[in-house]
Amino acid sequence: MEKHHFKPLDFFKKIKTHYRIVFINDQSLQEVLSFRLSMRKLYAFFSSMFVVIVVLTTAVLLLTPLKYYIPGYGNNKMHMEVIKLKRNIDSLSDLVNSQQLYEANMRKAINGDYTGKSDTTRLDPNQLKKEAMNIYPTVKK
Repeated sequence: MEKHHFKPLDFFKKIKTHYRIVFINDQSLQEVLSFRLSMRKLYAFFSSMFVVIVVLTTAVLLLTPLKYYIPGYGNNKMHMEVIKLKRNIDSLSDLVNSQQLYEANMRKAINGDYTGKSDTTRLDPNQLKKEAMNIYPTVKK
């Protein structure tokens, strides 16, 4: 059996070899289009087409409103609006929690089950009578 060894010169010869591509009309057998190409020209053509397609796709995605459908992409205005809405949600949830705690404490106080510290102080009835007669508060000296 004969083994074929790869030679660098064979590769460069194949790249430089010219080929002809001919398009022929099937009914009239008339030549419609003809190209004379080498593998190097074909490689350059497909590489250029790939680059052009990538550049066009990137331009369409970045320069049109399609960019907003890319995950994680958005303008600064939308980002700031999201932060503002998140802060509003946090403050509203804090408000709801405090109102629920207030309601629970009020229910306990009304039912007589409240065990927390009382926030009232004992008032001196004599002091109240003096202040009720006076328009101005008394100043201690």
